[in-house]
Amino acid sequence: MRFAALLPLIFLVPACAQIQKPVASAAPGAVAPVEKSKVARGTLTGLEKHFDNELSRIGGTDHVDLLGLTRGLYLNDYGVVFTAEVSLIETPSVTPFRPVITDEVKKQVHQRKLEHLPLLEKAMREMVQNTAMTFGAAGERLNVLAPNTQFVLAVRILYLPWENTAGLPGQIIMRADLKGALEGKIQEEIQ
Repeated sequence: MRFAALLPLIFLVPACAQIQKPVASAAPGAVAPVEKSKVARGTLTGLEKHFDNELSRIGGTDHVDLLGLTRGLYLNDYGVVFTAEVSLIETPSVTPFRPVITDEVKKQVHQRKLEHLPLLEKAMREMVQNTAMTFGAAGERLNVLAPNTQFVLAVRILYLPWENTAGLPGQIIMRADLKGALEGKIQEEIQ
């Protein structure tokens, strides 16, 4: 009887024991260890929160709908990349109280999204410039950023299946090197 009570515990013992994986050797074809990032994670976290705040304020009371938190990462020998997902407005959806989206509502949604598009593009340009200023000042002082360091902000724009997406992009990418970003020379790619 005691053995029957201990039986489930015996099966849990292996779950606590982890087998240590062997360390990779320096054999030909082995992957080199990853270099430690030159940029503190806290810097990226602060900018992520700032971007979330800026994106959610676009459009004032008819604001952009932030669909996920901004993600940022620093890639050694490349630069900084941030991504976000938004809807250009808080798009109405089908509910038990609104089982059908009328043609009039569809037209209004499309028009409002077209009006918000230039606001999003302007905010993204400012975010790339602010990121370059943040990293540029610290990078020069700490000698961690090269002049060709890239600053990229990519925003995916999501739509509901019933929406008219004519004239609306699925993604906007703003990109500049350190000097270009500081001078406002930011490349825009709309997909």
